[in-house]
Amino acid sequence: MKIHDTGFNIPFFLALNPGEGIPGGIVAQLSGVFEIGRGNRHYYGKQIATAAEKYTEGLFPPFFKMLADYVKRGYVAFDCPGHQGGQFFSRHPLGRQFFDFYGETLFRSDLCNADVKLGDLLIHEGPAADAQKNAARIYNADKTYFVLNGTSTSNKVVTSATLAKDDLVLFDRNNHKSNHLGAMVLSGAIPIYLETARNGYGFIGGIDSHCFDEAYLREAIREVAPERADETRPLRLAIIQLGTYDGTIYNAQQVIRRIGHLCDYILFDSAWVGYEQFIPMMQASSPLLLELGENDPGIFVTQSVHKQQAGFSQTSQIHKKDRHIKGQKRYISHKRLNNAYMMHASTSPFYPLFAALDVNAQMHAGAAGRKLWRDCVHTGVEARKLILRSCKYIKPFIPQMVDGRPWDDYPTEMIVDDLRFFKFNPKDPWHAFEGYAEDQYFVDPCKLLLTTPGIDMLTGEYGPYGIPASILANYLRENGLIPEKADLNSILFLLTPSENLAKLQHLISYICRFEKHIDNDSPMRDVLPSIYERYHDYYEGKTIRGLCRQMHDFYKSHDMKRLQKEMFRKVHFPTQAMSPAQANTELVRNNVELISLADIEGRIAAEGALPYPPGVLCVVPGEVWGGPALKYFRALEEGINSLPGFEPEIQGVYLQVGPDGKKHAYGHVVTR
Repeated sequence: MKIHDTGFNIPFFLALNPGEGIPGGIVAQLSGVFEIGRGNRHYYGKQIATAAEKYTEGLFPPFFKMLADYVKRGYVAFDCPGHQGGQFFSRHPLGRQFFDFYGETLFRSDLCNADVKLGDLLIHEGPAADAQKNAARIYNADKTYFVLNGTSTSNKVVTSATLAKDDLVLFDRNNHKSNHLGAMVLSGAIPIYLETARNGYGFIGGIDSHCFDEAYLREAIREVAPERADETRPLRLAIIQLGTYDGTIYNAQQVIRRIGHLCDYILFDSAWVGYEQFIPMMQASSPLLLELGENDPGIFVTQSVHKQQAGFSQTSQIHKKDRHIKGQKRYISHKRLNNAYMMHASTSPFYPLFAALDVNAQMHAGAAGRKLWRDCVHTGVEARKLILRSCKYIKPFIPQMVDGRPWDDYPTEMIVDDLRFFKFNPKDPWHAFEGYAEDQYFVDPCKLLLTTPGIDMLTGEYGPYGIPASILANYLRENGLIPEKADLNSILFLLTPSENLAKLQHLISYICRFEKHIDNDSPMRDVLPSIYERYHDYYEGKTIRGLCRQMHDFYKSHDMKRLQKEMFRKVHFPTQAMSPAQANTELVRNNVELISLADIEGRIAAEGALPYPPGVLCVVPGEVWGGPALKYFRALEEGINSLPGFEPEIQGVYLQVGPDGKKHAYGHVVTR
């Protein structure tokens, strides 16, 4: 039955002729049975109306239910916020436009904690507490905390609660900059960095398998804190990306089995996932579904609800699963965690954001959540099949063959339930990641990852010609299609339950159009008109194949894929001359210089440097500029000048136009 299959628990009534039997298999799903022709239409109507009212009432989770009721009552406000239901805006022509654009309900639901009916969002009382308890139940956490300033803040809450100065933190070098800031700059912890993989396409991979070996980790600890290397549990916290930006998903069971006994707590930064426990084939990757004992680590999971779940921008949540270590010295109580929560939370929370987190959790409850995500995976599989059958150059990042058969030869219904179709088998050449173990990682089925030509994955070398992904990304944006990110020869599209096949078919049709432009060597003005017009003098007369060749040759001349890879390998990690916290102190005290990258080699970085996206630091404050990281940023600097219109966003490195008319890159270093 289609109604039952939605998982929405919609009341279902059956109307039968006198003497007619109920069809088999649906008796238990019925809310009522009516007999036609007995003159009871009014009575039956009341039953239907009552069921509909009860169903609607039951849809609402605790906080949103109370918020909607509060707004409906129309209280007269003399408290914050000062727009007071939007009325201040409506007294000015511009403000009225703003008010009408968003609608009155948004302004009426922007409330203040002066009225306690909705509970307290900072000390977790009333409907606010009920909402978080409901989310904890749905996500299988002991406690859940809603956060209204993104997972950057969630990570800082966790690191502020767990880490103090000189604590040891096992640190995935892929971690988002917020973890660097929280763990090292704010808390002053000492990092033990774990090297991570990159492949030639530019995809962000996972931590090498050998990094989880206890002997290796104890030696790594010995290098920075020899007195702690032989402690039973030397690490206060490990911070691991449960899923990378580019959809490499970890096996949480394996991580905890291999390093859990060395850590008081593990923080799984799940900014780019959060839905894994609702997709059956991904459930082994969920730390929240594990049965844990007194010798296991406590678990924190941070999730960016706004990324691929149903949340407004900035909505995030922290899940805490540590009841199994309660009573131990290492245990962090709710009161202590909430002290860190209040340290980073605003005392003026935006109630619609909190309500969105409440609604998101309820939408994932029961069969409905599983159905929503199964449909998403199904749509993604169909899209990949269409790309394989329709596109000449652009390919999905999945195994070409599974057990001797082409990936797209298998039925979609089989693929959506079988991890074989997404696994990174260490010996398979298609993914070109090195250092993986069996069953360690797989491709996130909800990240549509595509590759562009230019890399020979069998040799790892550049080919004679390529199509850099940033050119495809700009073409799609020109035509109203917005990818999440593109880097080197890879491009990422996020899949959520909002997708339908028609939307993805629309995307794929434009990818096919782009390929036709490549085959026809169309003039650049026809393919990328905005960039062409902005830099007309530079690109006049150029074709799309010529542009692809120029950018590909630029990547090749600097071996950008090698530089990206080396930046995250231990042998190439920059020398740490001072702690990140010390370097930040020098920056705050203005004991720094802003100098050109041309002169920066050997100087101590006072500020972290990174391209954004993905927001992963390549140079950490306190590290010495040099090696692959410096070569990488110098190459970006050159590319900004030689390929105008394709500038990446760079943080911690500042571009200034020099007397020669070119953009030059500068960075803050500690004064000698």
